[in-house]
Amino acid sequence: MILISPQTAEHLFWIGRYIQRAESMTRLVIEAFDKIIDNDPEESHRFYAKLGVTLNYQNNHEFLRHAVFDLEYVSLLTIVNNARENAVLARASLPNRMFSRINGLYLRYQIAKDEPKTSIFWLESTLEELDAIWGNLELNIAHMHEKDLIQLGRIIEKMDLNIRLFDSLEATALDVIRLNDLLVKLGQYSKVQLHSSNPLKTLHTINSVYKTMVAVQE
Repeated sequence: MILISPQTAEHLFWIGRYIQRAESMTRLVIEAFDKIIDNDPEESHRFYAKLGVTLNYQNNHEFLRHAVFDLEYVSLLTIVNNARENAVLARASLPNRMFSRINGLYLRYQIAKDEPKTSIFWLESTLEELDAIWGNLELNIAHMHEKDLIQLGRIIEKMDLNIRLFDSLEATALDVIRLNDLLVKLGQYSKVQLHSSNPLKTLHTINSVYKTMVAVQE
């Protein structure tokens, strides 16, 4: 991380987090949309309650509109906007194609926001763009630390959502191994160990990883 400013490193980390959040939440919104069609609206209420949000809707299309555009802080639009803001601030450390993909996804959301109706098929198509962003990360970033910082954000976000939404500590076992491998690549040799069966304590440990890594390197 010597050749990367602390500010740029943090923006790269948050690009990884927000792109992974956009992917995970998009899949979960699509799944919730389908469950509402199957007459199981309570599952969607429970899902958003775990995020601290009370979501009211009359039908599946109203749910989709709220989830994609209207919910403060947790809407897909907000998540994509945050990913794009960090990409702008880390522009010099991103390949042109990856930045263009992130910016293109942002523009797609801005255009769709002004449409009178949100299509589930449109939302499904955004997953292809998210997959392409990850593909550009693997193929076009030549400097390993930049790639590793984005991947660090990606895996921490994945672990966070697995615990926050599904109380799945078991699902983090393999991810902890990958997380520790990344930390070694980034010069952090103190491994993360998840001893607690308390989800809140585990969330705190996971979400403290980046700040701890930065503090050690300083």
